[in-house]
Amino acid sequence: MTQFHERQIRLVHELMYQIKVKEVMTREVITYPPTVTFREVQLCLKKRRFSGTPIVADGRLVGIVSIDDIITAFDHGAIDRPVQEFMTRTLVTVPQSYSVIAASNLFHKYGFGRLPVVSRPGSDELVGIVTFSDILSHLLLKINSIAERVEEYERATAARMEQRRDQLHFEIAADSFDKAGVAATLTKRRLQAHGVPPDLVRRIAVICYEAEMNVILHSLGGYMDVEMLPDRVRVLVADEGPGIPDIEKAMLPGYTTASEKIRALGFGAGMGLPNIKRCADEFHVTSSMEAGTELEATVFLPAARPGSTPPAAPVPPTAPVPAPQGGVL
Repeated sequence: MTQFHERQIRLVHELMYQIKVKEVMTREVITYPPTVTFREVQLCLKKRRFSGTPIVADGRLVGIVSIDDIITAFDHGAIDRPVQEFMTRTLVTVPQSYSVIAASNLFHKYGFGRLPVVSRPGSDELVGIVTFSDILSHLLLKINSIAERVEEYERATAARMEQRRDQLHFEIAADSFDKAGVAATLTKRRLQAHGVPPDLVRRIAVICYEAEMNVILHSLGGYMDVEMLPDRVRVLVADEGPGIPDIEKAMLPGYTTASEKIRALGFGAGMGLPNIKRCADEFHVTSSMEAGTELEATVFLPAARPGSTPPAAPVPPTAPVPAPQGGVL
């Protein structure tokens, strides 16, 4: 359970980098021209419970009037004067293409209640307003969606476990290189104990190993279920973010999004998904930033595949991590 919570914390951190300001900002912004009086702005802020409002002239953001600016105007007897006399002209803005972690850092640094959002870095074109509450609300929705998916997965897993006792379940942690290959090794032993032909055992072990390594290398952790049915072996792998940006490209041999750190360790050759597909009789993968990646690979047992032709031999994985007791395959 502790490991699960750690993965969720890491997922929130990852989401903070993935979510863009334009996804959470308010686009319909109440603005005023520089000629409006402080009293008019003060009445608006009081009515709408805002902490400030942008001042726009000729389509350009030229200032901000905050509660502090209104207090300054009161002190100088200028509450009925135009806001351009005491408004804040030194502005802190955030481009709409930036991640919400950048906006959060600005909130923390300056203590503002809201930030004007501009169209691009260095621009004064106002396109929205973002508050820290906007960011938190969006994150909670994302996390709730992930939590619902996890609950649904756990319910489905429990139901399958009741129906099929011959099933292996593995928790896979991100960056757990010391445990790489465990799922493939234990699956191989169970298949051999069931008398599954050696060529099919090898194919299924390759599927498990490559899928396991993908979770370790490219996700925030996940699960693997191996179901051994009378006519087939089904491998289901689900991970938690950040998803595969382009599944079609990811299926090309040699294509990889692995970081320099991963490649320096000898991994990330871009053969994981192609190897899994070659070894499987049926293969399906879905992926998104919100839901992570789900992969399903099925290998039919001899009784279920009369006259079928085995798939081409898989390309050996690059720099495999040694598995317990003599290796995976």
